[in-house]
Amino acid sequence: MSLAMVFESKPIMDAKEFESDIHSFGGVVARPLNLNSVKKAASNKKISLLALARSAAGSAPKNLTPERRAELAISLLGCPAPPPPLADFADGISALPTDERHYWIGTFYTLLLSEKVRRQQATYFTPPYLAEAILDLAVSAGFDVCQHRVLDPAAGGAAFLSNVAARARAAGIDAKAALKRLCGIEIDAGLAQVSEALVADRLGIASASKLITVSNALSLPAHASFDLVVANPPYGRVTVADLTDERWKDIAYSGHINKYAVFTELCLRYAKPGGLVALVLPSSFRAGPFYDRMRTYIRTQAQVLAIGFVPERKRVFADVQQDVSVLLLRKGTAHPREALVDFPVLTPEGSGNVARLQLSVASGDPWPLPLTNGGQAGGAKLSDYGVEARAGYFVWNRECDRLLPEHRVSAFPLIWAKNVRVGQPCRPAGKEGLKTDFVHFDGPSASIIRTSAAVMQRTTNDKQPRRLLAAVVAPDVVETWGGFVTENHTIVLTSEDAEQIELVVALLNTAAVDDRYRLVSGTAAVSVKLLRDLDLPKPDAFRGALSRHGGDAEAAAIEAYGVNTAVPGNG
Repeated sequence: MSLAMVFESKPIMDAKEFESDIHSFGGVVARPLNLNSVKKAASNKKISLLALARSAAGSAPKNLTPERRAELAISLLGCPAPPPPLADFADGISALPTDERHYWIGTFYTLLLSEKVRRQQATYFTPPYLAEAILDLAVSAGFDVCQHRVLDPAAGGAAFLSNVAARARAAGIDAKAALKRLCGIEIDAGLAQVSEALVADRLGIASASKLITVSNALSLPAHASFDLVVANPPYGRVTVADLTDERWKDIAYSGHINKYAVFTELCLRYAKPGGLVALVLPSSFRAGPFYDRMRTYIRTQAQVLAIGFVPERKRVFADVQQDVSVLLLRKGTAHPREALVDFPVLTPEGSGNVARLQLSVASGDPWPLPLTNGGQAGGAKLSDYGVEARAGYFVWNRECDRLLPEHRVSAFPLIWAKNVRVGQPCRPAGKEGLKTDFVHFDGPSASIIRTSAAVMQRTTNDKQPRRLLAAVVAPDVVETWGGFVTENHTIVLTSEDAEQIELVVALLNTAAVDDRYRLVSGTAAVSVKLLRDLDLPKPDAFRGALSRHGGDAEAAAIEAYGVNTAVPGNG
């Protein structure tokens, strides 16, 4: 069957569908839809290119075999020419630099997968600027493209292998010699085929077959034979049953095993003594409470050379927003306490080092990043404001029988996460904001909040610009009902002093504090522990600055942080 015939059973996405797709990703198109104008914009705008890629993938039949998906993706290299339904997308990427074009070819392949498979495999590829920056870090740490062997155990899209191939070719290395020093592992057979084609294209050869081993890297024996192990490993929860051995115990907790953690352990095993490991990881590893074991393990196996900050998460992965960091390690002796760690910032516009700092003495302590905007440490914590934080109490889907539609003597109103609106008094208004729900109690309970309080959303989504969202509970809630409870997707802040609650809420809702929280947490969930330990300006400094700035909390927070001259992250 020819590539063109693959499309005969499925019509191309019509103009309405395509226009809707463009707008859903923030693209701008004139009405009526003009595909030529869209293609023109697509050459420079990632969002528009994503829409073109989606349109092309949407025109293909469902349930293609991996081989057919690979053929379609490889056709975008231009030989053979892509079938007509792919022509708009092919034209949109034709003028891009090779690394950008390869990135979009890999992304197109993933869009041929179902969303479920895409998320299961975490097939989101490293953009060229980030792959380039990571390899630059490796080179600065001693990686020699002319001599060293390289492995990517999660090689889909060949972002790193293709880049190394290009560097080898630029250095005058023979294509076959360069190929011998490259190795990859990929679980998706079609994607492995695409990756080989991209590397071959980089080296100017007809084929790079056998470069990629098709397998689950976690199921293969690992031999310490590579000078550089570089990867953007998949992420997502796995169970003990998913794993073939018990090495996960060194790096994770049962019930909280993430793929990227076990891949980190695997990469360290593949590296030679003295070899480098360079990883793109969700930022949760830096400070997440369940990743202290991972941080401890890394420090026993290698020296931490760099922890890179990738600030613009919207520009990192196509079709997903994820806070990510970069980790560079040298396998061998344990991380020396006195060793300085580089903290580079990696952006599409270039990279630069923010600081060189020691990690905290305690091996499992968080690895926060220094501020990138010249900001300074505040020197206080939430407790210095006389405010306590705790997780919301009520898990409604486990105790539905206690959730009541109307008030009783034994019941108290329930505040849902959706009731939290920044800048507005927080009131119990039901999950949909339509009515008040109540929770029954058999007797007295410490979970009933009877003091001045505020409520925060414990989980935010990718569309929200802030992680920290807090609102003061209206005083009449306690006055009317005698107290209230909150659901488990919230964090409750309590104090005997209502003014301190208002002061803390004003502070937590500022960009300055939100930025600092993001430096120590890369997850959508707000950690109570990290919140308690979060660096805040001293209460008197913030209160005074707030008065001087006429109630402008944003300006006050910036000024109050500047009072202290310490640098956050310096352990």
